[in-house]
Amino acid sequence: MQNILITGANRGIGLALTKEYLAKGDSRVFASCRNPAGAAELGALAETNFEQLRVLQMDVTDEASINRAADALRAGTDVLDVLINNAGISGDDHARIMGKLTSTEVSHVISTNAVSSLIVTQACRELLKKGDNPRVVMISSGLGSLARADGSSYAYRMSKAAMNMAARVLAFDEAMAGITTVTMAPGWVRTDMGGSAASLAPEESARALLTVIDGLGASDNGKFYRYDGMELDW
Repeated sequence: MQNILITGANRGIGLALTKEYLAKGDSRVFASCRNPAGAAELGALAETNFEQLRVLQMDVTDEASINRAADALRAGTDVLDVLINNAGISGDDHARIMGKLTSTEVSHVISTNAVSSLIVTQACRELLKKGDNPRVVMISSGLGSLARADGSSYAYRMSKAAMNMAARVLAFDEAMAGITTVTMAPGWVRTDMGGSAASLAPEESARALLTVIDGLGASDNGKFYRYDGMELDW
């Protein structure tokens, strides 16, 4: 049985990934979110899948909270097979629109999306090293690709480009030897962030992501994939 940690699992893609892993029945999921008490759907899943699902409190912007969650994870398992760094934000107009940008909000989005995923990975590294085909998956975005040529959403795009670089560095760091690290773009998904006009339901994206994640191996280390397995340009 695989042990999976998913951050930002209270809604959207994180919640959909949690449901998909539970449906498969061959994984034990550690689902983290900032406020478990307010995550009603995730809590209900935990009650009905108590042998497969454990909810962890983790605020990815708080290093002490990350360390406490890592301690709770170690109390629940000796090994981690997959870490999915999914938690993230898009920010408000002060992070998106030229003329309204503030350094505080831009920095907050970059730190939440890019820096936090790196610190979470560091906190889980020793458990991952004991895993069976251990994998780190950074849930990024096509908007983080330098090949894109359109405007706005400054902080979000910058944060995902930084996350992509973190994944590349992790992939070739000797301290992470034996752990496959990839970046994945989930597509345009109907979530609070993606909006109601998006082309994919969370379940569609999560199901496709899981298929790719299950098939990852050492030859995929350091690559950037779309949810359907197509390799993307950095």
